Amino acid sequence: MTNSVYEQFAPILIFLIISVAIGVAFAMIGKILSIIVGVNKPSESKGETFECGFPTFGDAREKLDVRFYLVAVLFLVFDLELAFIIPWGINLRASVDSPAISNGAFVAMIIFLVVLFLGLIYGWKKGALEWE
Repeated sequence: MTNSVYEQFAPILIFLIISVAIGVAFAMIGKILSIIVGVNKPSESKGETFECGFPTFGDAREKLDVRFYLVAVLFLVFDLELAFIIPWGINLRASVDSPAISNGAFVAMIIFLVVLFLGLIYGWKKGALEWE
């Protein structure tokens, strides 16, 4: 019994159609409800302090300083670096008795670390990590 390609992928196509239809329906329902019920009546609790305990200051819609984004990007870069270094280090430690990492992989990781270190030095020299 042979199935055609269309019969094999029919459930996936049906799933995609249903999921897109549900997404569009929810978006339309949300838009309609925001038009009907969307009266802006801020309650007293909106002006209260948040979980951090500090009273609100300024407008919540004001633009953030670029340094916040820069710190977030630096965090992601070095977080991904750890995601690569930890398995590499475990394999390197295990390869003391039997070589599990080739010389090419070792050199590639050293180049990776040097490039990241140079990027950190560059950001440091440009003042990306300094707060006023």
